[in-house]
Amino acid sequence: MSILAIVGVIVSSAAMFVVLSGFSGLKNYSLEFVSFVSPELKITSAKGKSFEFTEKIKSFLEDENISYSLSYEDKTLFSMNENTRIVTLRGVDQGFPKRSVDSMLYQGRWFNLESNEVVVGLGAAYDLGVSTFDAVNPIKLYAPRAGKGQIFSERDILKSTNVMASGIFTLNEELNNRLVFADIDLVKNLFDVDPKNVGSIDIYQNNISAERVTSFFGPQFLAENRVQQNRTIYKMLNTEQFAIYLIFSLIVVVALFNMFGALMMMVIEKKGNLHTLLVLGLTKKQVSKIFFYQGGLISFVGCIIGLVVGVLLIFLQQTFSLFMITPSLAYPVEFEFENFLTVLFTVCVLGGFTSTVVSFYVKKNIEQISRK
Repeated sequence: MSILAIVGVIVSSAAMFVVLSGFSGLKNYSLEFVSFVSPELKITSAKGKSFEFTEKIKSFLEDENISYSLSYEDKTLFSMNENTRIVTLRGVDQGFPKRSVDSMLYQGRWFNLESNEVVVGLGAAYDLGVSTFDAVNPIKLYAPRAGKGQIFSERDILKSTNVMASGIFTLNEELNNRLVFADIDLVKNLFDVDPKNVGSIDIYQNNISAERVTSFFGPQFLAENRVQQNRTIYKMLNTEQFAIYLIFSLIVVVALFNMFGALMMMVIEKKGNLHTLLVLGLTKKQVSKIFFYQGGLISFVGCIIGLVVGVLLIFLQQTFSLFMITPSLAYPVEFEFENFLTVLFTVCVLGGFTSTVVSFYVKKNIEQISRK
């Protein structure tokens, strides 16, 4: 029974560590794609959608040797071949990192500056029937027209422009369905934004502290890191990770029921020995501690062995790619010491609770048990 109990702890500990490491790998893999379009630091106006990019700001960025890009984005109606969708049109300038372009471009090429070209997400391109360099069927972008007055036609409320898809990118399902890239001047012209204004300053390589940047721009601006820019994605991933942790904690609990049964069987099997220990002068508390320590030993040793097995499996997956998602993509796993400590803490706490219950039972009923 003790062997079965420790085997159960080993298997459940290893399984929990492997699954948490696998989820960490998927999480980091997903966030790696988000980093292609999310700068290290994003400076936006605290009020309004745009602000003036002054010479003072430009001089500060250049003096501090900060790699940055200017951008402006807003919602637009994307229409092609009578298919429509609301998308986020993001205008970027030549400062947008080439590394990001090369990493996410799936088909075609990046748009040329000062041209009516866009780069569309794979999901939107598939759903709307977008083809690259299709001049016969242009894409139409609509934006609300500012101003007041009488409305006689759609031209009085909507401003439109024709564009052509020069490329298709792929990042993740959400971005593929809603994001479209274009030249910043085209986007500002579509939304009637002052040429001197920008929507954000995207800092991709920050050589100085975020506090230094924040202090320069002041309270009129917001400085958001990648986590703050993608709150929804991070919150969703953290919630999923917590749900997985709870599920495998239940599996550990089921495994510890075996340990509980083994300890109770031992109490019944060793009732003669318990009586002898009492006769020799041991107190009920001291006898009950024997089962507490044995349960704790099963939990701790089983957890350590399970973690060693789990670490070995993670190492083998990282080295030899034992499990593949596609023929060219191995299932991503990531060793994180936080997961190691989480499994160790969970198993030891639950194992300690189980051992305490058995120990308390023995302490309260030892005289009755030893007489049987």
